[in-house]
Order: sequence, then C-alpha cells, then structure tokens
Amino acid sequence: MTESLQQRFESIAQRANADARLVHRGRHLTADLKVVVGDAPYLLRIRAGRVDSLQAQMPLFAPADLVIRATQEAWAALWEPMPRPGWHDLFALTKRGAMTIEGDSHVLFAHLQYLKDVLALPRQAPAH
Repeated sequence: MTESLQQRFESIAQRANADARLVHRGRHLTADLKVVVGDAPYLLRIRAGRVDSLQAQMPLFAPADLVIRATQEAWAALWEPMPRPGWHDLFALTKRGAMTIEGDSHVLFAHLQYLKDVLALPRQAPAH
C-alpha cells in the first residue's frame, strides 16, 4: 500500500526542520498557513523558518496569513519525483485552476522560494 497524500504532507514538518539550509532561507518568516490537501485542511505554523506545528484539524475561525488549497490530483502531481510540465509548481497549478492561493501577497512573494521548497518536500523519498 502506498503512502496517502495526507501522510506525505504530514512529513513536511520533520523534513523542513531537518534541512538547515531551508530553515536558514526562511529565518525571516513567521506565518500561519492554511493548506488544504483535497478535502483535508491543515494549519501549518512557521516560526523563524522552522515548522512549529502542523495541525490536521483547523481550529474554528483560525486566522491564516495564506490559504493554499488544491485538489488531490494537483498535490499528487506536484509531489511526483519528476512532475509533468504544468503540474510542477505552485503557480503552474494555479494557472491550470487546480490550486488557489489567497491571503497576504507580501508573505507569499517575500518568502516564495522557501514556501515552494517546503510545499515540495513530499516529492522526495522519505529518509530511512
């Protein structure tokens, strides 16, 4: 049986915090993100480039700096080892209508590469 999309997404916290270069890149980012994988909402709290917490249930009325929502197909395609053209990037998925990004555009653009890298972490094979 293969790992579910939710399990792959939930590996982000451990993977991000284990990558010193990624933490350093995001050192100026402190934000709360609502990330929706298919129908499953998550609250991803980032503090100074570290994933402080990843909650599988969104607290009622929890504020978020960014909301990133995509279909299961979009996340699965993004997390393929070699994603297909048009399915390889947050903006490509947005352009095709499979993803929406809402919220504070300053947070998004000031930390774009960090956010892209963190959200692409499930693409990598898990470390054993």
